[in-house]
Amino acid sequence: MPSVTRKTQGSRAERRDQIKARLLAAVESLLADGENFTELSVERLVSMAGVSRSTFYVYFEDKGELIRAWLAEIISELDVAAQAWWALDGDATWDDLRAALNRVVTVYRPHTTLMAAAFDAAAYDTGVRGQVDEMMQRNIAGLRKHIRTGQRTGSVDERLPAAQTAAWLTWMAERGLHRLVRDAADDELNMLVDAYASIVWNTLYAGARNGHADKPGR
Repeated sequence: MPSVTRKTQGSRAERRDQIKARLLAAVESLLADGENFTELSVERLVSMAGVSRSTFYVYFEDKGELIRAWLAEIISELDVAAQAWWALDGDATWDDLRAALNRVVTVYRPHTTLMAAAFDAAAYDTGVRGQVDEMMQRNIAGLRKHIRTGQRTGSVDERLPAAQTAAWLTWMAERGLHRLVRDAADDELNMLVDAYASIVWNTLYAGARNGHADKPGR
């Protein structure tokens, strides 16, 4: 028979998830209206979410902890999406790469507003900054490993400095996802993913395949 303690813990976790969802929806709405997360007060946030101030502080120390809780979840989702790219081998085509990168974009796109809030919060919240830094460094490390593996097997241009190339591609992608993908219409989004795939293909793989990309001219 389940213990009363386990039921209580489960109920509290469910309640926290419900409150978190309402608060995050309020954050997105307020930021979409032009408010700045850094300047957003807890009073304004709970009022928008229809949650009492006391309830907020039952579950979250401050709005930084709210963002940290969300960020931990989205980082896990992005990790899974990125693995599809890093798992590509020498038989992968441009279309395979595009499909893998499209998965990353698809995961990231619904969360651009909250991700922007996380980067804003990182400027003053050491916990958020640590998560953001860890996320970016893990992405860089994963891509660096993929590049070095590809260089050993001949699928990635051996002339590239792996660490620096991984850092550039990771930070360029993060800024592009934030600035370009955020408000793109579906047709524009498809073109953005095409461009993203071509940039990565021509940077990493084309030089190892006699300089010919699968999709010339893109």
